[in-house]
Amino acid sequence: IMSTLIAIFTLALATILQTTIFVEMKLLQGSADFVLLTLLGWILHERTEGHWQWGVLAGLFTGFASELPIWVTVFGYLLVVLAIQYLHSKIWQAPMVILFVSIIVGSILVLFLDTTYLVVIGVQLPFLDSLNLVILPSVILNMLFILPVYALMGELVKISYPGGGEI
Repeated sequence: IMSTLIAIFTLALATILQTTIFVEMKLLQGSADFVLLTLLGWILHERTEGHWQWGVLAGLFTGFASELPIWVTVFGYLLVVLAIQYLHSKIWQAPMVILFVSIIVGSILVLFLDTTYLVVIGVQLPFLDSLNLVILPSVILNMLFILPVYALMGELVKISYPGGGEI
């Protein structure tokens, strides 16, 4: 239950920062996904729990703050949690590699799912324009911000799970 309470507060704050500050930090038409960064910053620490709850809450908060249907955002973040847990089981001995692979995979999954949904409902989005102007710049921004967010989430993990050795 502690993990869920921490998730509610942390992801609510991340959503507020996403919709007020990070949305204004653009590279071409892409922007950093602070909610995704926060989610990954939490689930990549070994002592953490409640990854699925964090994925659902991240999707709910993002769905409430965006024009996408909530099921799309919840499904997207749950897909990220599933993919990262799989990747973490395969690349567990290289923390920096898993960190950057996770943000690349997570960003592409979420943005591809969002873009696919928009195309399905009839929005005209040329694939190359979406890739070059939104997806790749967003991935680059997420890669720039993942290290500080990961470090901040590491401090939150230390506070939330006192005792135990360093990760």
